[in-house]
Amino acid sequence: MNLDYTFPPWTKGCYQDKAPVRTCAKPFTLTRPKAKNAALLIHGYAGYPGELIRVGRELFEEGLDVYVPRLPGNGTSGGDFQKSRAKDWIGTLRNGMDDLKKKYDDVLIAGHSMGGALAVTLAKEYSVSNVILIAPGLLIPFVPVFKLRLIAPFIKKIAVPWQPDPEYTFHYESEEDDDQYLGSEYWSWAFPKTLLELEKVRKEAVNNLSNLKSNTLLITGGKDPIIPYDVVALVKEKIQGPFTHLHLEEAGHYIPYDKNKDAQEEAYRGMREFVRKVYSV
Repeated sequence: MNLDYTFPPWTKGCYQDKAPVRTCAKPFTLTRPKAKNAALLIHGYAGYPGELIRVGRELFEEGLDVYVPRLPGNGTSGGDFQKSRAKDWIGTLRNGMDDLKKKYDDVLIAGHSMGGALAVTLAKEYSVSNVILIAPGLLIPFVPVFKLRLIAPFIKKIAVPWQPDPEYTFHYESEEDDDQYLGSEYWSWAFPKTLLELEKVRKEAVNNLSNLKSNTLLITGGKDPIIPYDVVALVKEKIQGPFTHLHLEEAGHYIPYDKNKDAQEEAYRGMREFVRKVYSV
């Protein structure tokens, strides 16, 4: 199962990054001849496609072609990140959906964190049949919106503590220093203006939930320090389509490569079972 890093030009008309794309952040596809259905996978805020490689492989094994774009500003540099906007992220994904809808009978969307919020908006706009939301960024209490609006015109970035965590096991090809580089460019800083773009994505997604008719699988972690469990009630009460919830008590926020291997495996079993039921594989 070889990843193809030749990716369609979905970022056309969106912010064009100035810095090189890190190896772990390259967008990729997994395709086979004559596939009828596809999955669009969406990474999170300050994330990158490599985080979703195992998700892609698991869904590919269930018969779906897989497309994992890199959202503008992510996986290159903090400077690019500060210049990218919510319109660039959703614009890239709309270009992708326009492309995929021409090629496939059905397109499933799966998103992690902010990618989950983007998945909601995209699914509503394109009347998508099936959605997987992994710790979706629909409630993000740690983002102090009022304060950010006050300081964003004057402060570009604020230092925050970050250290690499060897307990995480990644599933992607990377340069030796990818984690350290991305940590120094992205995860060691809070970017007020870009966090406000995240809030735009979150707010739009919440507004779209009540119009979401997709068959939805929601996956949450009991030890997630970012997304509260209240997101379950929010999604369950608002969406109009079928709802399945998989709660992993020992999982954190980064479920696709969670430190707890048992929780990680349970997440992938849940995703595969969902896809099998949907497509009768």
